[in-house]
Parts: sequence; C-alpha cells; structure tokens
Amino acid sequence: FIATTRKEGDWDRGYLHGTAGVFAVIGDKLWFPYCGYAGVAPNGHKGMYTGASVGLASLRRDGFASMEATQKGVLTTRPVTFTGQHLFVNVDCPQGELKVEVLDETNKVIAPFSVKNAEVVKVNKTLQAVSWKGVSDLSSLTGKPVKFRFYLTNGKLYSFWVSPDKNGASHGYLGAGGPGQEGLVDTKGINAY
Repeated sequence: FIATTRKEGDWDRGYLHGTAGVFAVIGDKLWFPYCGYAGVAPNGHKGMYTGASVGLASLRRDGFASMEATQKGVLTTRPVTFTGQHLFVNVDCPQGELKVEVLDETNKVIAPFSVKNAEVVKVNKTLQAVSWKGVSDLSSLTGKPVKFRFYLTNGKLYSFWVSPDKNGASHGYLGAGGPGQEGLVDTKGINAY
C-alpha cells in the first residue's frame, strides 16, 4: 500500500522496503517505518540502491480493506462463536449510519438483537461499541454460533470483534506493540488510545 513516487529527485522515487518488517499501533493508526531510495546518492552517484532515507507511513487501524456502501449495503457474516460480551466495530459513517442485528445459523433474527432494536452508529471511529435497546451485552449468546448482519448507509465498515471487556480490547496481536499497551496483544482497548 506504500508506493514509490517514480519522480526524479524524490527521496522515495524507486525501491522501497520495510525497515523492521512490522508496524506499531499508536492510538487509532498503524505506523510503518520504511526505507526509500532516491536513486541518487548525496555525492551524485546513481544506482537503484543509492540515496536511502527512512520514512514513516500511517494507515487507519484495521484499514487494509473495508465494506463500503455509498447508498445502502448489507453484509452478513458466516456463523461465528465468541467468548466475549461486547460488540465493537471500526467504522467510518458520520454522514451515514450503521445498525447491526444478530441471527442464528438459519438466518432467523435473535431477539432482542434485531435491527429495529439496534442503536444507530453515526461516527468515524476505529473502536466503537455497538448496542441494542434494553440489552446490556451479548452474554446470552456466548459460545453459540451466530451471524452478524451489518446494515450500512454511506460509510465504510473495516472490522468488528466481540470483546470480553467494555474497553473494547480485541485481544488480537499488535505487530510491534505500541504505547499504552503492556505487550504485543491488545488488552487495553480504548485505554491505550
């Protein structure tokens, strides 16, 4: 996702490669150090691997791919099981909305987790809780195979996860880690932002 400029005189004109092979998670961004080559050394010598510099690129956390809906879109997951209690999303829809419902394996809506009962999400956040009216969490569904159906209007859905923590910790790997974390696994959620 990091491309060379191919412009004569630019520090990252030609060959690029990662300097560490991993990224750091800092708040809601992924930070990638990388090395770029201008093709011209400070002494004027030209070559594919001359004139090296180190740069830093960033990407939205979990921003590698998204489901994008310019009007209305619906995405239903395959059956998943989880041990957590709180649904979180990484979504960009401040000019649209996201609603979520939960289905059983036969696509029947599981009450009270219907789209009609869903709280509307209208934010651009990498860590946003999803909820339903009158329900405190998903604990009644823990360990059962369910499908999540996402209704998205005018936005992008990057990822979702079910966390055992109200802070949204994914308990997923963090590349090289990052500030506010205690290791290479996300155990802090929003507390690390």
